[in-house]
Amino acid sequence: MFKRMTILAILSLILIALMLMKTHTNSPVTHSSTKSSSPTAYTTMEYTITKITGKQYYGKADDGTGIQFSANNIVSGDKIQVNDHVICYFEKNNLGKGLVKVEKK
Repeated sequence: MFKRMTILAILSLILIALMLMKTHTNSPVTHSSTKSSSPTAYTTMEYTITKITGKQYYGKADDGTGIQFSANNIVSGDKIQVNDHVICYFEKNNLGKGLVKVEKK
């Protein structure tokens, strides 16, 4: 009986420790693609629009990297034209997931 009580007490302490660790760890940040979201939740890149074909926009950054996105990614109501500068927002920890939003600079 003493062994069972000891095991129960040890398991209870482990459970309490795990619950305390869970409440003190950072929870994942959720993003919404509205203008009110925090700019620190994203990695940003600045591009100059080089070409527009229908609803497809093509841009180039100062470092030579390029981007292609559709009009669906533009959150501002501004009309973007060739040679305009735009800011593209990507998820901070996962660039491979894709473009989150685009705003005219």
